[in-house]
Amino acid sequence: MQTDNINFRDIWNKKNAEIPNIQEIKSTADKYKKKQLQSTTWHIFSLSFTTVMIIFIWNLIDFKMFTTTLGIILILIALVLYIYLFSQDINVIRKINPSISNQEYLASLKKLQRQKLYMQTKGISIYYILLTTGFAFYLYEFALLMPRIGWILAYGLTFLWLAIVWFFLRPRQIKKQNEKISTVIDSLELLEKDLD
Repeated sequence: MQTDNINFRDIWNKKNAEIPNIQEIKSTADKYKKKQLQSTTWHIFSLSFTTVMIIFIWNLIDFKMFTTTLGIILILIALVLYIYLFSQDINVIRKINPSISNQEYLASLKKLQRQKLYMQTKGISIYYILLTTGFAFYLYEFALLMPRIGWILAYGLTFLWLAIVWFFLRPRQIKKQNEKISTVIDSLELLEKDLD
């Protein structure tokens, strides 16, 4: 075995090239945190505004049938549930602080990832079940006043839109969100392994 041709400088330089830049990873993680905070805040604001408008319409119009009121109540429960889930995200996002250790930073990001996974599976399933049922009850009173083609179109288009959101838009959004947070987590895990 020949050891006189080993160049330790080349080995060291190669090793340095494989270690990711800590500041770049933390910067990416911080950008992700800010973007998630803005997005979550926007969702909470828009859902809260929608909730207020539904309550305003509910008080403004005197609905004749109980099914319409039941539909509105179910829609409001769905919106409040979703607002609550988004507010839980804000609590987790705010705790992510670049000044904490890498292990704590990584643990916070993983907690956010678990929170998002819960929201994307169970939370959104409950939301859509309540929303769909709420729309079905809400539209019933109006469907009785329409000709047959009108209520078929009203129900058909509403549930077609809900199906498009559920089967096409939701999975793409989940995949996109998971890719973003997984990239940051993978980078931090790689950094942690290299430092160990």
